[in-house]
Amino acid sequence: MIIRLIMVFVLLMGLTGCLKKAVDENASMEPAITEEALVDVAQEPQASQGKSVSVEPAVSQVATVGEPSVQDIQQALKNANLYEGKIDGILGPNTRKAIEAFQSQNSLKVDAKVGPKTWQKLKEYLVK
Repeated sequence: MIIRLIMVFVLLMGLTGCLKKAVDENASMEPAITEEALVDVAQEPQASQGKSVSVEPAVSQVATVGEPSVQDIQQALKNANLYEGKIDGILGPNTRKAIEAFQSQNSLKVDAKVGPKTWQKLKEYLVK
């Protein structure tokens, strides 16, 4: 019974987006459940007592969920050879100029803001 409640809780957390998910395009977006957690639901409750459930993220390389940090933006721009400044997390004039240059080169709206479309293309440079 406890195992069932834990599995329901994990599934609900995953469905509501409360679990951190890896951004790596090769990673599965589902949490990896260890073999211990694979208990036949039809088993008697006594048979599953004492078993533990362990849920781990499938892969965690770049964990940027939602909006990217300024440091991630600066690193990606640096990898794209558009930013030469220090990776300091400050969205200053040099970072804005680099964002505008990236947007211009990639046929994006040039507004010096890293929205979803800009980040979609820019994040490819983060892991290079």
